[in-house]
Amino acid sequence: MAVHKEFGYASLRLAAEELGHLNPEIASIFESFATSDFELVLRRLWEATLVNKALGVEPGRVEEAYQQVRQALIATVRQVHISYEDASQHFEPMFQFMKDFDTVLCLNYDLLVYWAMMASQPQLGVWFKDCFQAGGLFREDWETLREPFRADGSTLVFYPHGSLITARRDDYTEGKLSLRGGGYENLLERILALWEVGNAVPLFVSEGTTEHKRKSIASSSYLSRVFREVLPSSGESLVVYGWAASDQDEHVLAQLRRSGTRLRRVAASVYGGDQASAQKMEDALKAAGVGEVLFFDAESPGCWIHP
Repeated sequence: MAVHKEFGYASLRLAAEELGHLNPEIASIFESFATSDFELVLRRLWEATLVNKALGVEPGRVEEAYQQVRQALIATVRQVHISYEDASQHFEPMFQFMKDFDTVLCLNYDLLVYWAMMASQPQLGVWFKDCFQAGGLFREDWETLREPFRADGSTLVFYPHGSLITARRDDYTEGKLSLRGGGYENLLERILALWEVGNAVPLFVSEGTTEHKRKSIASSSYLSRVFREVLPSSGESLVVYGWAASDQDEHVLAQLRRSGTRLRRVAASVYGGDQASAQKMEDALKAAGVGEVLFFDAESPGCWIHP
């Protein structure tokens, strides 16, 4: 939101409907699954098309619905997501902010963190690592990557809810999309092109209740590993930036609780002096066993996009 106000849509589904990309018939599919999450609907329809194909069922309404939902997602993301050119002015403050942390957990699905990581390489070297290896598969020994390599330090980056760059492939594997050729300024269009040809199903949990998110996470080997292995190992201190710790993210707080007494201190951002949000955050963190909760202004110098 600090970078691009169009990210302010409370729901990608709502954005798709308002922008005219979802007609009422297709919107009813979301209602039948009691969700607004494109990832869940696409996955269910994709699995249904695979079953039909295996049984020799002629392509029909399921395949048409899958194509329409996919096209609606592509068109909506294309309109809602900021361009590389417009975001690029913020990349250096972003990576300078992120590099001071051992671990970054990005709960957003957009490309801002990834773009900033890549933009840091001429200055910092291979400082940021998202733990995907050649071929896009997640590293089994991801913890070994904390050792600096071609850089003076390291920050590991994870996507607990997935990202535009993570996907399920048509060979049933999942991981980071292989995006060879061209610069990072074309990354969004290359991702959408892969979605369009149908070689990959997006893997990101953009919304839904905490129970919906748990189910989506459980269906993914990558998301499950981040959920089980990375979230509980947050260490003694955690900085929260731009996260409201709402009821929809109770599953994240539950994993933080698993860290037990190791997580002692949390510093959380507050935007515009929102006392109600600060109180809700403090209550949630205290309930999770955090002893010390501090707050800071989200627009403080050195935070995120602020030099």
